Amino acid sequence: MSIIQAIITSIVAFFLAIFPVSTYTEGVTGQPSSFFPSQTYQQIDKTISKLIYRGLFKYDIYGALVPDLADTWTLSDDGIVYTIKIKDNQYWSNGRPITSDDLIYTSFKVPDLAGVATDRVDDLTVRYTLPNKYSPFLSLLTEGVMPSNTEENQSPLKPVSSGDFRVGRVEKNGDLVRQITLVNNHGAQSIKKLVFRFYANEEELITAAKLGEIDGLMSNKNHDFESFENYKFPLQGIYYAIYFNLEEEVLQDVSLRSNLERVLPLEDLIVNEGISVQGAISRSLFTDTSLNYDKHVEGVELDLGDIKITLSIPDDDDHYDFAKKLQSYWREELGVEIVIRRIASEEMMEKVIIPRNYEMLLFGQEVGRDPDRYVNWHSTQASWPGLNLSNFNHIRADRALEEGRNENTNESRVIHYNEFQKVISSQVPAIFLYHPYMNYYVKHYIDGVGEKYTFSNYDRFLDFSNWSRVKIN
Repeated sequence: MSIIQAIITSIVAFFLAIFPVSTYTEGVTGQPSSFFPSQTYQQIDKTISKLIYRGLFKYDIYGALVPDLADTWTLSDDGIVYTIKIKDNQYWSNGRPITSDDLIYTSFKVPDLAGVATDRVDDLTVRYTLPNKYSPFLSLLTEGVMPSNTEENQSPLKPVSSGDFRVGRVEKNGDLVRQITLVNNHGAQSIKKLVFRFYANEEELITAAKLGEIDGLMSNKNHDFESFENYKFPLQGIYYAIYFNLEEEVLQDVSLRSNLERVLPLEDLIVNEGISVQGAISRSLFTDTSLNYDKHVEGVELDLGDIKITLSIPDDDDHYDFAKKLQSYWREELGVEIVIRRIASEEMMEKVIIPRNYEMLLFGQEVGRDPDRYVNWHSTQASWPGLNLSNFNHIRADRALEEGRNENTNESRVIHYNEFQKVISSQVPAIFLYHPYMNYYVKHYIDGVGEKYTFSNYDRFLDFSNWSRVKIN
């Protein structure tokens, strides 16, 4: 792509952004901040960043890691050095070719690649040297590659990009962003414009849907929209669980934890909340399918004596209603008294999570697509900023997690992660509950929205190339 071609493409993109073509408009709340992959913290920023930038690798519609910008890659015998060559004739939206300098710049800016040394081999090839063996490394390279000097020279809301979409227009009302238009000026995609319209809060968003201002919206609440289809999808990158704080004496008895788990009819409890969690490595190629993830036993009815446990939860009605159901089962089936402690969301991190100030905790935790669960369950991660919320400490689990990071073939990693999952299943440091549903309301005249592996919110657009607007009589 020459500079002249890039200018022509930009002009076409501009006219696509302002003139009527097939468009999909999604309503969102809040305000965008930056689409640079190194600076995305809000969900809408991450979504748009994924649409406009390409990484060396990506996850496909089935959740498999596949090459994107990467052409070839090799790994040294010691598992430390990755040499990656990008495809030739790949260009930024300004017509400049994508080169190894861009990969090196990105590696210095993206937090997940901190500590990884990078060396330029040639115009298209970079050598990454890790401080230690780390088998999930390629999954880190799904982050969008940025042009050199992006943060220094470009607009965070209208950057030079490389994806199927580019930012065609940013419309503001004073300092507030009112609308961002992404355009796709190539390919066979039916819908050429993807518009994000911003609203101050969910109440305004719901009103916009009822007035017909938007074609789609996401919400974690159930709504009765007459002209919308709800494409409810699970967020498999989040799982809710009841974490037992194993520093608390009352919860150090594995038989108590096991009984608390097996009296719960999980499938009935979570039917409106999400899909069931299959242990610590859930719904993955690495999930140990030989294990039983629904341990419910009918009619246990044990009297465990005078036991009183506090269950800490986020302070909202949905969590409270769910906690009341747990409280009822544990009282009726086991005679255990549960005290529900509601924590304001703004206080959850500082007063509860960081100091591990709870006996039991009902909480949703994010995990990565790779099966590596070191930060979530290794004993060294029991203190903040580690995410071992149960303060779990087991030598077999630790060793399995350590070895899983050191193996570079899936066959070898499966062996270690199966061992880890068996330990978690037998020791019950947590009761795994559900991957939460996200409600995605789309107008009836939008066709082609299909089933896909939804790990994060932005995966809703994985099959956007199949979407189209159809006439409804």
